[in-house]
Amino acid sequence: MRVNGIVCAQILNQSLEERIAADPNLGTTYLRGIPIGRLGRSDDIKGVSIFLASDASDWITGALIPLDGATWPKMPAVATMECRTPRPNRAKRACLL
Repeated sequence: MRVNGIVCAQILNQSLEERIAADPNLGTTYLRGIPIGRLGRSDDIKGVSIFLASDASDWITGALIPLDGATWPKMPAVATMECRTPRPNRAKRACLL
């Protein structure tokens, strides 16, 4: 059995489109934090989903795949948090939570 996750940033939907139409600054605020320069679309999820459902990913399990327009690298505090599980006689390591 394989268990993986797709971790999405903001995906454009009807409600968000309406809020951005009412307040254009909201769209600018979102885009400021997304290096790729656009909000996600529902179609963006399809490719990763198909890959994870296919035999091409049969050696992948326990993975969290960020689908975020390159937002993840901008969060170094999260990417470098130390593991909370003690590892005796081993060096500290970074964990993605």
